Amino acid sequence: MTNKYEKLAKDIQGYHTLESIAERLKITKDKAIYVIHRLRKLGVVKTTYGAGKRRIYHISSDNIRKGISYTEKMNKAISNPAIRVMPFDSYYVYGRVPSYEEALIYAIKRREIRYIIASLALFRKISDWSLLYKLAKKENLIREVAALYEIARKVVKKVRKMPKRFLHQAQKTNKKRFVYIREGFDSHDFKKVENKWKVHVPLNWTDLEEYRR
Repeated sequence: MTNKYEKLAKDIQGYHTLESIAERLKITKDKAIYVIHRLRKLGVVKTTYGAGKRRIYHISSDNIRKGISYTEKMNKAISNPAIRVMPFDSYYVYGRVPSYEEALIYAIKRREIRYIIASLALFRKISDWSLLYKLAKKENLIREVAALYEIARKVVKKVRKMPKRFLHQAQKTNKKRFVYIREGFDSHDFKKVENKWKVHVPLNWTDLEEYRR
């Protein structure tokens, strides 16, 4: 039986809902629930939640390794399912739990608007600003972090204040030319933030409506 479900896991690996599994295997939803149960016992299933708290099942043999992805870490910081991101090609960390500071830098490095929106929620969880600065400096993202922090303070509740030293160091780098977080995208609503840090931000208020709910 184990070999049967190991083969099945390889055949249907990827992201699924209960309905898509039932449709793919041409079985009823009740049988699909049993299949998920068996695959979960093998350790190949990880569950996340999409819009409307809909369950999304990630089926992959990689899950047996017990790795934690940066996207999973991000989603733990986000209470609103509509803001969470789907980890279709996440980077996994093994042997330790990645920090929120690492997850934030990862999200910015993705340079995808969906990840940038979700990254704002991570600022609530930042506690080691020295680590965040070190990581941002290594990836040449200090100004991007500072700009997104200012926007996070406008839309996310209970964001801790960034230390003055971080802001001071960030201001030293903003004499350079403008940079894009997402190439070709800038903001109509956050021009002051853009001009302050010389960073084009690919966000407007309409992109952040879920944070107001």
